[in-house]
Amino acid sequence: MEVRTLDDIPASAFHLRLALIAGGGPFCDGYILGIIGVVLPLLVSSFHLGANATGLVGAASLAGVFVGGLAGGVTSDRFGRKILYTVNILMFTVFSAAQFFCASFTGLLVWRFLIGIAIGADYPIATAYVTEFMPRRWRGPALSGLITFWWLGYVCSFIIGYALLSFFPGNWQLILGSSFVPSLFLLLCRAGMPESPLWLLSVGRAAEARHIVKTFLKMDVAFEAPSPTVAAGGIRQVMALLCSPRYRGLLLFVSAFWILQSAPAFSIHTLQAQILAQMHLTNPVLAACVVTCFTFLGILPVTFGLINKIGRRTLLIWTFVLAALSLLFIVVWPGQAGWAVLVAFIVYSAVEAAGSGLQFVYPNELFPTEIRGTAVGFASSVSRLGAALGTFLLPVGVAHFGVQATLFGAFALLALGALISWRWAPETAGLSLSQASHITLS
Repeated sequence: MEVRTLDDIPASAFHLRLALIAGGGPFCDGYILGIIGVVLPLLVSSFHLGANATGLVGAASLAGVFVGGLAGGVTSDRFGRKILYTVNILMFTVFSAAQFFCASFTGLLVWRFLIGIAIGADYPIATAYVTEFMPRRWRGPALSGLITFWWLGYVCSFIIGYALLSFFPGNWQLILGSSFVPSLFLLLCRAGMPESPLWLLSVGRAAEARHIVKTFLKMDVAFEAPSPTVAAGGIRQVMALLCSPRYRGLLLFVSAFWILQSAPAFSIHTLQAQILAQMHLTNPVLAACVVTCFTFLGILPVTFGLINKIGRRTLLIWTFVLAALSLLFIVVWPGQAGWAVLVAFIVYSAVEAAGSGLQFVYPNELFPTEIRGTAVGFASSVSRLGAALGTFLLPVGVAHFGVQATLFGAFALLALGALISWRWAPETAGLSLSQASHITLS
């Protein structure tokens, strides 16, 4: 058999299966995080929530993501990708079902926080899993494809949630608990998937790594030797390397651009129906559903090759710029919400989705196998902490300062993201994982 590296082997049916099954996690993530936006107006009226409590409901699962991302990343680097790849989906399933039987506001916050932990854990596990199997030509599209699945789940949550709301008005438990169905299906699909060969190699289990490659990819591959210092170390060694001068700048960059994308995006999408209602738009829930559907105008071209053709750096800079300008247009629009504001929201949703395709790409490419999960977990955690803070503060800001002033704050964050990306975003398109993980920032 011909000997190649994992970066250069041809794509196979196994790669497609792996990408689809891995994408099920982000699909459930998007569905679970998005469904709260459908029922939020119902929760406000059912529990008589003020601005602070409304923000707390939207932020609860995002706060859980902060915990889950850190724990999942560190644990997957220490104990492997495979076991957590299934366990965290089991958590999705159990906690989704628990929401159906929830009857109190406090109970709802607890279950949303716990399900957020499971969501956060899936980010570093699933993305590292795809990265470590996928050839370089398909790595960028496959990782951005995971974001496409996230947006598919997010859009489906609005469509299904709106339909359930029409047939079962007032039953917010049923709507939130509906995430049990896709979670259970994914749990069954992920059974039997192999361990990552690169992770096995990083802990000195080269024979097992070669066996997995021969069994699932039907060929021999040449592996690069892992760092013996890291491979022999534990969590403390991994954290020391991640925070060392070699990787500290990269960690700050991926955390900064991710948080500056996520903080405005989650708050705006979660509370979009209420924002449109404040701007006196008729049927704001339906309008928010329509706007969200247009995210595919941005993310699908990225997944199907744009990320390789124009490069990671150009894509990141221009999506920040266009997203910022679309929000600025809404801020300066003189009248109440109409078709022009809806179009601006659509543009924002599309370009923000396109830029979000890099959230799984950059951190997985820029860090080596030994610390990849921890790096992704850290970056995703701080981004969701920012998103939780933004989701909590947005209704408070709207109540005290109005929609336009609050959206101007979101514009400022996106403008800062464009500046940071222009200064520090590297180009990793076409590089092997080894080459990409040797990039440094000055």
